[in-house]
Amino acid sequence: MSYDAVFLDVDGTLLWVDMDVRGYVEDLAPYRRNGDLTVESARGPVWKSLRRHIKENINHPTSGELARFKLENAVRTARELEIEAPSPLLTEVAERRISFNPYPEAEGVLRELGSRGLPLYVVSNWDILLEKVLRDLGWMNYFEAVVVSAVVGSEKPDGGIFEEAIRASGVIDPSRAVHVGNDPVSDVRGARARGLDAVLVDRDGGGSPEATATIPDLGGLPDLPGFEGK
Repeated sequence: MSYDAVFLDVDGTLLWVDMDVRGYVEDLAPYRRNGDLTVESARGPVWKSLRRHIKENINHPTSGELARFKLENAVRTARELEIEAPSPLLTEVAERRISFNPYPEAEGVLRELGSRGLPLYVVSNWDILLEKVLRDLGWMNYFEAVVVSAVVGSEKPDGGIFEEAIRASGVIDPSRAVHVGNDPVSDVRGARARGLDAVLVDRDGGGSPEATATIPDLGGLPDLPGFEGK
């Protein structure tokens, strides 16, 4: 029997997030107070800024709060790099130099699973703008709903976000749903604790004894038991 719902993680599963540090430097080098701004000197603070955003975005559940946080984060990074530039420019550069890059097989798998009649749902630790990212990629039509940690107020591996996904899907028996993700703790352990099956997309080769199944990339997902379709 096929699953009644397929929950999908985003970052590290469907796509990867990248920062164009060289472009950041090109944009803001003229505003450096002392000496040259180099890619080498900027790389650490710029990536730390992105990690800070990922870690703290759950605390900013409205557009206004998120905008203020992004501004504060951009200013903090600029201060670390001794950059003096108008605050709106700092935010604009930080946003423009981030990119969301689909894995080569991702869209084809989404299309294939959808053609089989499998209901797909996003379940992701992300800020409130995830739907915009998916819309810009042309992916929103693949999903029945998008369950986002910053909206729900719960992030994986906590059970609250999985509870919301189960509610959104209408699945009565959690064992009839599966969560697909790349993190052995957030995705696999979190899902299994709530009674879901869990597929690990193991791009790094770390493995997880708790996973229902493990695949090296999304390309193997349609061949797994439970993904045959209706």
